[in-house]
Amino acid sequence: MRVLEMLLITSSVLVLMVLLFRNTINRMTGAIAGVACGSLLAAQLLFEGYRWQMIPAYIAALLLTFVLFRRKKVGKPLRYTILALSVVLLGVSVALSVLLPVFHLPKPSGEFSVGTETFHFIDADREETFTEQKGDKREMVVQVWYPAAESGRSAEKNSVFPKDRGLFHAYMQAYSGYLGLPAPALDYWKYSKANTSIHADLHPADNPYPVVLLSHGMGVGRILHTSQAEHLASHGYIVFAVDHTYSTVMTAFPDGRMTGFLTEQSQERLFEDSRAILDVWNKDAAFIVDQLEKLHSGAVASKFEGMLDMDNIGMLGHSFGGAAAFEAVYSNPRIKAGVNMDGTLFITKNRDDMKKPFMFMESEDFKNVNEQQAKYRKTPATDAELKELRLTREQFDTILANREAELKLMDRLSQQGYGRTIYIEGAGHYNFTDLQLYSPLIGLTGMTGSLNGERGAEIVNRYLLEFFNQHLRGIESKLLAGPTEEYPEVKYPNSVFQGD
Repeated sequence: MRVLEMLLITSSVLVLMVLLFRNTINRMTGAIAGVACGSLLAAQLLFEGYRWQMIPAYIAALLLTFVLFRRKKVGKPLRYTILALSVVLLGVSVALSVLLPVFHLPKPSGEFSVGTETFHFIDADREETFTEQKGDKREMVVQVWYPAAESGRSAEKNSVFPKDRGLFHAYMQAYSGYLGLPAPALDYWKYSKANTSIHADLHPADNPYPVVLLSHGMGVGRILHTSQAEHLASHGYIVFAVDHTYSTVMTAFPDGRMTGFLTEQSQERLFEDSRAILDVWNKDAAFIVDQLEKLHSGAVASKFEGMLDMDNIGMLGHSFGGAAAFEAVYSNPRIKAGVNMDGTLFITKNRDDMKKPFMFMESEDFKNVNEQQAKYRKTPATDAELKELRLTREQFDTILANREAELKLMDRLSQQGYGRTIYIEGAGHYNFTDLQLYSPLIGLTGMTGSLNGERGAEIVNRYLLEFFNQHLRGIESKLLAGPTEEYPEVKYPNSVFQGD
């Protein structure tokens, strides 16, 4: 809860206790208490702003103020009814505020302040394949986070979502549809703060900063990876996160255009569709690296001229973005190392000749799925199991064969000394995004696991930093060498493929 919200709740509780346990209150005390309660309500609305979780507390504060000022004209039955109702209302507000808090992203642990700005890139050589409009070129919005000059510390911090009212409500409409909630239920997200200053100066340095590309999961967007980008930037990285247009819940362009989700990924053609989408995303990554060259050379004017270490570029991604990260690292000689956060690989053939460091960070489901995969290899799935999974036998066999090929590939890369696989006990699929920080209720949906959101963010951010420090900066990591008491949730399986 925010400061004035806590003071309002506390003052209301104190007034309740006085009214419940004291038979008489002198006129002056009652007036002072009433004015204090009403003033706190007004101050909270004025300085912190309304949010719907506090509506019951607002009603309770007004009812208690009414009783304080009209105590002689309020009979005992009405008085105790109001007091009992106030207890319930305050309890409801406290519960809602804890379960649906005004979240703020964790403060990055690095030495640098963090700045951010956004680029709009158009690939004039590539037709847009997700629309049917002729001559429609591939456009992308790319947000960059970077080490900011000291002046950035005193600048106003950016909010997680856009401050523009119309744009914010467009995002809420999009995310409410994604989460299956009414848009007004997410209105309080406008108060959530990030740790960045918009358009802050780049922190001066003698050498260019290493670069990390970031790719989101299917149907969400770069916003859900803000804390990861901030954390890396605070440690001296420049992070470029792309919204893969038409594969996001919403992408907003500078001219006011907004695009939604148009990507087709059917159950019947899952692997064919996914490989076609991966081709588009892989070309997105290659195009962004081309733009980095222009930013670094000064061909595109920016604060990053001469400050991007083009010899040390890494990439990370979540879910489908993790598969895209693997494909980009494999196919693009300019990308040096990468991380896949809980993403299925849709292309495995001939990929075991990759001679670049790559880390697979998996959720706890990784272990469970592997055990199921080993079971089904020995005993075919029954018709009842297929019905529950809503898969035909052909679809199931295809998924099983791809999973087996993926696990074998991960093992081969590990044996060759290039791949590394870890999984995090208690982590669900969205524990690799900022969604784990939004509300403890997210876990009830199955999107995140039993792992506490703040702990999950700490683990993911720490391991990402250690990986890129080792492979882009040459700083050997003890943390990546094996299990550690500091993070017992992180497991290092000897083999990810459970063969016969």
